[in-house]
Amino acid sequence: MFSFINIRKYFKKFLNPSLYMGGLDYVLQIWREAEGKDKGILLLVFSPMFLCLIGFVFSIIHFVLFVLPSFLFSFLGWGLLSAIFGSGGKYFYKHFTGHEIKTPNKDGVIEADFVVDEVEEEEPEPAKKTTTRKKSDE
Repeated sequence: MFSFINIRKYFKKFLNPSLYMGGLDYVLQIWREAEGKDKGILLLVFSPMFLCLIGFVFSIIHFVLFVLPSFLFSFLGWGLLSAIFGSGGKYFYKHFTGHEIKTPNKDGVIEADFVVDEVEEEEPEPAKKTTTRKKSDE
């Protein structure tokens, strides 16, 4: 009978790889106990599965070693280039127009330009002498 429940069960079996590789330990146990002829048959019958597993492992290794770092480095590279060209754009805009592009202030931060006035040098004040008092024991 064709029903949604049967389709769902079929897809659950299809998406659960442990069902396919669950017998792998049993195959290895048979391999250890088998004689020469049986080992040859096991090798002949299960070699495509082992080749697929080896290919799967190599594809994971390839992804981790080449694809993932390539993506991360390209992402970081574009971010670095954006920062460099953004600051260069601010610099040249200020250089050519005389106007400065300021970033918005955060709350509670006040920007102030400090100007140092030239002050006539005064003679330093003499050091004050300090005296200490002893407490009297009463």
